[in-house]
Amino acid sequence: MKTTQSYTQSGHPSQSTRALNVDVTMLGLSAVWSLTMLVVSVLWGSGLLVSPFGHAQRGEYSTLLDYLSIPAGAAWVGSCALLSLTLASTLLTLPRLRGRAVAAAGIFAVFLTLVTTMVFTDTLVLAYLGYTLSLQFPAIPVAVLWQGFMLLGPGLWAAVWASLEGRRRRSRASADGAAVDASVGEVSAAGVTSVKAAEGRRPVQVSAKIAVGVAVAVPVIYASTRILWALGIPFGLSPEFYSAGLQVGMWHSGLALAIAGLLGALLTLGLVQRWGERFPRWTGPLAGRRVPILLATIPACIVTLAMFTGGMGMIRTVLLNGVSINGNWVTIGPTLLFPLWALALGWATYAYRARRLDARASRRQ
Repeated sequence: MKTTQSYTQSGHPSQSTRALNVDVTMLGLSAVWSLTMLVVSVLWGSGLLVSPFGHAQRGEYSTLLDYLSIPAGAAWVGSCALLSLTLASTLLTLPRLRGRAVAAAGIFAVFLTLVTTMVFTDTLVLAYLGYTLSLQFPAIPVAVLWQGFMLLGPGLWAAVWASLEGRRRRSRASADGAAVDASVGEVSAAGVTSVKAAEGRRPVQVSAKIAVGVAVAVPVIYASTRILWALGIPFGLSPEFYSAGLQVGMWHSGLALAIAGLLGALLTLGLVQRWGERFPRWTGPLAGRRVPILLATIPACIVTLAMFTGGMGMIRTVLLNGVSINGNWVTIGPTLLFPLWALALGWATYAYRARRLDARASRRQ
């Protein structure tokens, strides 16, 4: 018991300092992003800078901002940026509020994610991310670059929430460890902690496995159609459309995207498998070492944002641009499942992070 107490006394200050530094860094980056978007939105609205929206033609991929005038669209973006800047600045200047602002940061991260993915962006961000992951590097339009920068905001606020929530989780773990040390009983502190951790995450494990199953099934469905087309099997396609795709190399590009999707599905399994927590044997010098939590969660969060914005963009295109899925159900149908893929992956990532943090807290007590 003395060992536990001495470890807590010596280790806690450095952990608190490190957590504080992460909080300040994430809030600072969020403030910089917010200020940048606020200034740029003013420039867009005044016409001093060409806006990435308000120019799409009917039938093209477009955001909901394209249905507004440029000043109105810029006002939307600027309002969200101003709200983000206000919240980030408040938490930066009033450190005492951070411990009580975990829920506020999470709610704002969800709000900004919904607005950005459903209003500010379209399917092109996902398309160009897919090209990059499949080692295809076409020129990226300026409008898509701006959409990617807009998506950076929700990602930063998710990181703010994660850092604040992680610090609160560590504080609770330290308090629980102190309470166990002060109690008298036959059960050791490690045993109590492990039992509590196991009881607390048993329901999460079940939901995480279900979420991973969904997050794997959707890309497999998407990839299977693209693989069939690349193999010369025009499943669900008219002969004319398939021949036209062959001439421009469409099906080979689709195969590259399918492979990237299958690799992503394989990595998703790591969120509920042991090799997702410790590197497997074939990784050589890394074998047996713990997988850094950020190494798994950051790519998963990026894919979650991209999939949700791409899927919502396809749904919006079908509903608002008059695109029919009757003759294109194989090409469009799987992409309409992308929001479900994103939600499942997001929950699986959250459950993975919670499980890893609980295990880390158990080891430290």
